[in-house]
Amino acid sequence: MNASASSIVSPDQLAVILEGAALAELDKALANLSASTLLVAYQRNKHIPAVRTNQDILEIIFSVVTDRQGSAGLRSISQVCREWRKVALEAPLLWQKALSLSVNPKWMFEMFRRTMHVPLTIRIGHQDFRRNVVYLNLLHIADQFWRFETLEIDAPYPYVCEFFGSVPFDHGEAPQLRVLSLCGRNWHGPPGNDEALPDELLALSAPNLEYLAFDNFFFGWGALESGLARSTKLSVLHICYPVERDTPYTPSISELLATLASIASLQELRLRNVPKAINENLFIEWDTPTTVLPALQTLDLQANIQFCSGFLNGVKAPALVELDVECNTTDAADDAYQFMTSTFMIGVSTNVPRDPYDVLTTIYRKGKLWVCLRASQTGAFCRIIVPQVNDGPALEGILRKLADIPSVHSTKSLDIVLSNDVHSKVTEEAWLYLFEHLNMVSSLNLGSYPVPRILKILYRNARGALEAKIQGKKSTVLLPLLETITVAASSKLCVLVDMIAEVRETVDAPIDRYVALREMDTYHAVREHITSWLDGSVTDAQMEDDNESVGDSDDAED
Repeated sequence: MNASASSIVSPDQLAVILEGAALAELDKALANLSASTLLVAYQRNKHIPAVRTNQDILEIIFSVVTDRQGSAGLRSISQVCREWRKVALEAPLLWQKALSLSVNPKWMFEMFRRTMHVPLTIRIGHQDFRRNVVYLNLLHIADQFWRFETLEIDAPYPYVCEFFGSVPFDHGEAPQLRVLSLCGRNWHGPPGNDEALPDELLALSAPNLEYLAFDNFFFGWGALESGLARSTKLSVLHICYPVERDTPYTPSISELLATLASIASLQELRLRNVPKAINENLFIEWDTPTTVLPALQTLDLQANIQFCSGFLNGVKAPALVELDVECNTTDAADDAYQFMTSTFMIGVSTNVPRDPYDVLTTIYRKGKLWVCLRASQTGAFCRIIVPQVNDGPALEGILRKLADIPSVHSTKSLDIVLSNDVHSKVTEEAWLYLFEHLNMVSSLNLGSYPVPRILKILYRNARGALEAKIQGKKSTVLLPLLETITVAASSKLCVLVDMIAEVRETVDAPIDRYVALREMDTYHAVREHITSWLDGSVTDAQMEDDNESVGDSDDAED
């Protein structure tokens, strides 16, 4: 025991000292004892590991608590002991995490003060705007916009526009801004009728901006090009135009591409609900030099086929991994639409990811043709959706352009799910052209709708190869590596597949057979009926008569 500890008065000694003391002296002794107790407790706490822990480690622990409990957890921490309170109050990054706009303004301002000058992260969902205090607190910190590192707002668009009306853009820059995501929900009430984002926001200099998303807002591309789009770090750009309101800003394709050309770091681009392109200008704009986006890996485009055609033919993305294009509507006449479809596919062919695909799927549902390409090893992906492909030339043009894409030639799984009326509009030459380019296919899935025409092509090809082999001539079998054909649960179709397998086996291109069908009592009758159809004695309509699958018409749900 050291000297200071040995000088501590014991209870017995204290009783002797206090014997006969006056009331005032006893009161003074009580006060001294209380102070001494606090002092002893303070000194004792210094020996507790939780208090003696390094400040940096405490801040890490407090940060975890703040992530889970927000400002309430941080407030509880600050009331444990003097050391913890000191650490908590002097750590602005903790208060930056704890900052909430859903609390009363007085507490919000206190948290805001404790953030000192660190960059701020503000995230507000549409549910938060049910409490008026959130919007009021947001307006109160509008003058600190220059400190924002992340700003994500999902709220009625007039509120968002009014907020930026309160932001002072005197210096014309947002040096900390890294993420700006604004989603404007439709609104029919107060506070105002503003629908467009202010040019002062768009024209800001934000050298650290990496992520920019505008959903359901109007804005001027010119201001954006001169400001936010100039960030050399911008890698993600999402633009979704309003659907229910007419746009006062209609950028041409050339204006849009001019803006994108300045964003060399762009890796992900999503343009949704893009206003209709002006048909008269499209052909002129296609003559403009191609805009190269060297870092772009994801392109998601939704517009009418005129705009999609013009955009895809005006851009080149050599590093693209994911291409998703949805052509939603078109007002073109039939001949112009056919031309647009052809030009659209040229643009797709130019920009489709180059990695070899192993899955090709074509589906026709509800008046739209869906084409999906997938590469399981590299993750490369392409999806195109084209509306009103209900005429043979347009559909055949798409199939032929697909066949011409080199990365499609490695397809191993081919899915063709088309309705009967669509099948009838595709000529045999178009299917032959597609199959001749897909020599790696091992699995052919023809969906749940009867498609005897494609099977007829494969059967005739196998018969021709057999006759050529007998005559000692060179022959080519379509889909030479094919192993499996999947068709609807129809006895006619299954027997036809079995007949194809029988012939292909003789030319060294075997596929799985439906051997069990041969035990059916009607097997030979069905086979005879199919043979008559293959010879032309039975019409297609008679062949397909009992092959209809309930619930799989063109109007069936996806």
